[in-house]
Amino acid sequence: MPEEVHNVNVKELMQRYSGTVVEQTPFHPAEHMLYFYQDPYYIGIPSSKLSDQERQLLKIVLREEIPPRFSRKSEFWFNVLVKGRPVENESPKSKIRIIQFEMADALSGSDLIEWRSALAAFFEKTVSFIYLSSRDGLVIEEEKLMEEEMLRAIANTLENDFSVKTYFQIGLRYPLSPLIRKAYLEEGRLFRQHLSHKGAQEVTGVEHRFFSLLRPLVGEWAILGEIRSMIAKDKSWVLIIRAIWENQGNVSMAAKQLFMHRNTLQNRIDKFFEMTGISLKRMDGLTIAYLSML
Repeated sequence: MPEEVHNVNVKELMQRYSGTVVEQTPFHPAEHMLYFYQDPYYIGIPSSKLSDQERQLLKIVLREEIPPRFSRKSEFWFNVLVKGRPVENESPKSKIRIIQFEMADALSGSDLIEWRSALAAFFEKTVSFIYLSSRDGLVIEEEKLMEEEMLRAIANTLENDFSVKTYFQIGLRYPLSPLIRKAYLEEGRLFRQHLSHKGAQEVTGVEHRFFSLLRPLVGEWAILGEIRSMIAKDKSWVLIIRAIWENQGNVSMAAKQLFMHRNTLQNRIDKFFEMTGISLKRMDGLTIAYLSML
């Protein structure tokens, strides 16, 4: 463990205040314990032996936090995802999607309670909520999934009602297996990278973030040069490839989105294959074509 958290020496803190707990995941502090967060650590310091002056100083140096909160239903996911408790019974048929969120500024007291209540009201009753701190948390979807546009509307509504911006990242769907926590942690790293960018969008998705990481690599490949050249000469290819991609390879649905007859689109797909050797009928070929446009 690094000895310093910004300007705070953790080792010295633990030696000075016996019983201090330092973890990299949120935890429930013991009774009569002050609870703080200083990236990337959650810190619990026994308050019984602290003077008033020491309490005030710690609250200035460290950011005081509130412990995680979740329902009994959500406790299972907290233990598996956050605490890393092993998955005992795998369930490939049962899948979840994790929406991670973080507020730009912390609310407190009744404002925070109202904000959480407002957030929950937008989702189905089957959804589980885990509030990791006063600013961030998780939404666990097991059945009906929230659409991205609807989530964007929710973010705007919350900002208008509470004057605080909230950022959301929509994850992928995963079965209950030993790999689920690793996937959650990787998605968390993508979310933190997104939040570190100036002007970050309120709603993003793991698939969007993943492709943005691939973009610099794609530009280096000469293999995609012919595709990029063809697209540069005829911008209609961008619309065609994007429509097929967004409809997961379904040509009929893509044609409808493009206001194009299915046979006409099929002819364009065949022409693309003749010119590039890449079939937009196959997901691997479609993916390569999509990547070339990034």
